[in-house]
Amino acid sequence: MSNIINKSLLSKYSPLPINYDFSEIMNYVPVAQAIWVRPLIGDVLMDELEEQVENNNISEANQALMTEGMLLQYLSYAVCLEGLSFIWSHASAVGLTLGKSDNSDSLSLKSLTYVEAHLRRQVEFLKDFVKKYICERPDYFPQVCQCECECSGCCGGRSKLNSPNPMFQLYSPRRRCTDIK
Repeated sequence: MSNIINKSLLSKYSPLPINYDFSEIMNYVPVAQAIWVRPLIGDVLMDELEEQVENNNISEANQALMTEGMLLQYLSYAVCLEGLSFIWSHASAVGLTLGKSDNSDSLSLKSLTYVEAHLRRQVEFLKDFVKKYICERPDYFPQVCQCECECSGCCGGRSKLNSPNPMFQLYSPRRRCTDIK
C-alpha cells in the first residue's frame, strides 16, 4: 500500500501550521487511508489511486477527485485526527510525555478532547463532501457508483460508497449523499 499524499500536500491541506515538522505525522498516512479513505471509496478506486500516484500518472477524473472533490483535504484531516494524541504527547524512553517548551504549555486533556471532537466533525463533513462529489459523477467513477447509500438519485441508484466508521460518527449522516449544498 502506497500513500496517495506526500508531505507537501499534507502541509497544504491539513489544519497544521506550515512550519510543523510533517515527518512526525507521515506515519499516520497509511493508517488514515486504511481507516477513513479505503472503506469510503472501496478497494478498486483506492488501488487505482495508489497505482496512479506511485507511477505519477493520475487521470484527470482522479486528480479532480483529489482536489475539487476534497479527497486530499479529507485525508489530511483524517491523518491529523489519527495522529492527534501523538502530536499532543511524545513517546520517549521514559514513557509518554506532554509536548512542552519553555514558552508554552500543553493542552489539558479536556482541551485535547474538544480539539479531537472538532477535528472529527470536520473529517465527517469532508467525508460527506467526497461522497457527494463522487455520487454526482457516476460516469467518472463507475468502480464506485453502484449505490449502497440511501440515495435513489445518485449514481443512478447503484453507488458502492460506504459510510465507514459508524461508531466514530458524531452525527447521523445525511440520508442522501447529495444533500450537501
